[in-house]
Amino acid sequence: MINNIRLINWRNFKDLKLDFKDNNLIIFLGANAVGKTSILEAIYYLSTTKSHRTTNISSLINYNSDEAIINLNYNNKQYKANLSKDGKNFFINNIKVKSIDFACEIKTIFFSPYDLILVNGIKEDKRKFLDLNISFINKNYLNNLMLYKKVLKKRNELLKNKNLDLTLIKVLTNNLINYTKIINECRYNYINKINYYLNKITKDLNILDIKLSNEIIKDNIVDMYNKSLKNDIYYKTTTVGPHRDGFNINIGDKDLRTYGSQGQIRLAIIAIKLAIYEIVKENYNPILLLDDVFAELDYQKQVNLVNYLNNYQTFITTTTLIEIPNELLKKALIIKL
Repeated sequence: MINNIRLINWRNFKDLKLDFKDNNLIIFLGANAVGKTSILEAIYYLSTTKSHRTTNISSLINYNSDEAIINLNYNNKQYKANLSKDGKNFFINNIKVKSIDFACEIKTIFFSPYDLILVNGIKEDKRKFLDLNISFINKNYLNNLMLYKKVLKKRNELLKNKNLDLTLIKVLTNNLINYTKIINECRYNYINKINYYLNKITKDLNILDIKLSNEIIKDNIVDMYNKSLKNDIYYKTTTVGPHRDGFNINIGDKDLRTYGSQGQIRLAIIAIKLAIYEIVKENYNPILLLDDVFAELDYQKQVNLVNYLNNYQTFITTTTLIEIPNELLKKALIIKL
């Protein structure tokens, strides 16, 4: 549970202190552009060491300052991020740690309008989504992914050489195959697990059937790389592998991007986030970050969604309380901004 947070020179906040008083449900209420989303973004940043909105550190720092600080108490441990134009540093209980050791210590599931990119975005966006969420529950996956990328970079550099060393290409390819087997197994199983929970969630929310297509190659990986070698040499890059994978989101048996309405797309993303929430719950106590989640949902779907917000700490942003069911408001800490 997050007990309190302090933001110094983060986005538009010069110095903001918030105490959540052991509350499980916190609602940030305020007009647009007052910083509600920025608070969720700060929590997410400490969870992932990344922003969901930008890769530019400078844009996270108040324009009159050279450094931003996020300080958060989570399960009686102090987590801190220092951001400057020169980089970022992370601390747990005032001890500096590497970002890879800091990331995923705080388990969060974040729903944001930016997540609509999962439907309309490119394959790279979908890979990042898988990699981040699998890394949350499996740090071995993250380590293998980083090693895969290092070998991939070396192989691609070698493929660009005029005098191609096929012996070294074979060595690097064998390394890629080993990492690919681990990565693809994790991705394949994770997508199947999402679909397992989606089957129940879509029924509980009373929405149309949502499913992720599972196109991850789990078998015949050696053949895949061997058959692609001619293409790799011709195009001077590695044309197959985890760096090329993706998935589609289907509604029934149709592609959601083509056949889904805006409301259906939004509900699909919420359902997927709840499926991830259920996966994380198997081993951890996740924190839900819901940015404007009730927009465009009718009352019954709001009530259905409330059923998933009972057991674990949840942060919600909204511009009005009118759209939030009374049963939720009664147990909420409401913070006006």
